[in-house]
This record gives sequence, structure tokens and C-alpha cells, in this order.
Amino acid sequence: MPPDEQGQSPPTAPTEPTELEQQRRRLETLGRLSGNFVHDFNNLLMVIEGYTRMLLEEPNLSPAANENAQEILRASERASALTKQLLAFSRKKSSEAKPVDLNEQLRHMRQMLMRLLGETVRLEFELSPQPCTILANLSQVEQVFLNLIVNARDAMPIGGRILVRTRITSTEVLFEVEDSGTGIPKELLPRIFEPFFTTKEEGKGTGIGLALVDETVREWGGRIFVNSETKVGTRFEIQLPRWMMPETQPVVALVAPRATVLVVEDEDGIRSLIRRVLEQRNYRVLESASEENALELARSEKHLNLLITDLEIKGGQGTNVASLVRLIHPGIRIIFISGHLQELPGPNEIALQKPFSPNTLVLAVQDLLQSS
Repeated sequence: MPPDEQGQSPPTAPTEPTELEQQRRRLETLGRLSGNFVHDFNNLLMVIEGYTRMLLEEPNLSPAANENAQEILRASERASALTKQLLAFSRKKSSEAKPVDLNEQLRHMRQMLMRLLGETVRLEFELSPQPCTILANLSQVEQVFLNLIVNARDAMPIGGRILVRTRITSTEVLFEVEDSGTGIPKELLPRIFEPFFTTKEEGKGTGIGLALVDETVREWGGRIFVNSETKVGTRFEIQLPRWMMPETQPVVALVAPRATVLVVEDEDGIRSLIRRVLEQRNYRVLESASEENALELARSEKHLNLLITDLEIKGGQGTNVASLVRLIHPGIRIIFISGHLQELPGPNEIALQKPFSPNTLVLAVQDLLQSS
């Protein structure tokens, strides 16, 4: 359009946002909402799961009560998986990567996967006899497994067979999920990794599962391929860089169990759960619901072995509490807990994302104290 008399071009009419721009805006909104929602929801899940696991350890629990507790635990595990998927898809920073053996993790998740699949789906493993180790975040590995395997289940409405296979080469780990389902039409294959694209009925799919898998695999430096034939089935193959084991380090002897732990958490239920779990393992536990009280406790103690603090507490921040307590006790070890971790831990620190199990907490405490 030609310029006006003053030499300025008239404003152009606003254009409709493209589909890609609409998707990006939806993702940004999802990211903002997820941070506020997941923190509170994960606190509730952690209390539910933690006390359920403690209930299952009761020696005189009746069979009916045991079965009811198992159902509560399964429901909390599924809810936890959903919140992790939401966070993983909206995260802004990469999570901490560690060596993860896909074979070991698949065996660990097998019972949970079989419960999710139901009686009409047969789950089979063909795992490499050698470790299939990659450098990744464990929660991301779990989400990739869950998304691909549950996606395969949904492609078999009347049941069928899912085969999970791992193999290695000199430089790569190969992971495959193959189903005997309805398959994907050829014209839809180029779109299956698009955010919010789904072929499932309304209310039965969000369209972010495969998009999350594709994004995560790329983050790991890998590639994903899909082969599908309608009425025959679908096979996803993921190729990932193989992580090789460095020289074995000497085993560190176990530390004496009567260590003193300061727990800073403003959620009463979670703080009480952590205290009970650690006291059952013979740790001495001090509790605080605020930054101010935590510092008072730290000053009153001659020696603290470990600090466990939520990253978001009333009247302060967990990172600030950790810095101030470390000034009082320079050698203290620290565990940060949060429903949405965003920063990687530093030396002598571990980060745990809520909800985590009592056993995970105990292992983290032992790992840090053994290194002191």
C-alpha cells in the first residue's frame, strides 16, 4: 500500500494468528498454570502416598484393608504421573541428567504398567542382556515409557499385545514399543508429534503425550521413528546416545545412623510425614514451618548433619534458608524438595520432586550423609 501524504505507510490490518502461534500461546498459558497448580497438588499427593505406604508396612493389616490401601496407592501413582507429564511439557529448563539403565527401569515399572494396561493387554519384554544406559533424567524416562506404552494400549480397544524391546550398539541404545492395534493412517503420521493433535475421542486424549516424547528424545540427543500399518499395528523406535560406565569408584562405608536433620516445610502434613519416616530410621529430627524459626533452631544446635527444606516456604525461600544455615554449619548437607523443581542442585545437595516415596527420601538422606 502506498504511503500517505506525510510519507508514512498506513497501518496494516491485523492478521489472524497462525496455528503454530496459537499452539505456542496455549503452551505458555499451560506453563503458567502448571507451576501454581502442581505445587499444591503434589503436596497432597505426597501425604496420601506416604501414609499409604506406611500403612502397608503394618504387620496386622487385614487382607481387605491391604487391598484398599493398594488401590489408594495406585490412584496416587497415576495422579503423580499426570502432574509430572504436565510439568515436563511446560518446563523452561532441562532437568538434571544422570546415567539411567533402561532395562532396570523397565523391570522396576513392570507391575505398575501391567496395572495400567488391564487384563486384555499382554505386555512382553525383550530386553538386552547388557545394560542399556543413557544420560537422562529419571522422571523423563518414566514419562517416555508411560506415554508410549499407554498410547499403544489406547490403540487396542479390544486388547492385544505390546512388545517392548531394547538393544545396544557400540554407540547407541535402541528402544522400541510395538503394538498390535488399529494403526495410524498414513495421512496422519506426519502430525502425530504435534502438540494437542490427537486421533482419540474427545475426553480420552490431550494430544501432548507423543509431543512430550518427541521433545524429550531430542533433548537427550536422540531420534524417534514410527512405522504403522492400519489394522496391523504401530512400532515406535527411539535411538539414543549410549552412556559408557567410567571406572568404578570405591564403595563408601555406611554412616552412623544417629544423625541430626532439620526439616523446614510449611505444609504440616508433609513435615509430619518426613519426621515420622526419618525417626523410624533412628534419625534425630528438628522441625520448622518458617525461615525465622529454622534459623533459631540452627543457631541452638552445635552440629547439624542435614537440612531438608522446601523451596517455597512462608516468610522466605528454601535457597535462602540453605545459604544462612550453611553459614552457621558450613559442612551441612542439603535436600531441596518442591513440586516443580527448576534449578539443579549444587555440591553436597540433592533435589527431590514431590511427591516422592518414603524410601526415596531415606535413600537420598543416606546418600548425602555417606558422602560427608
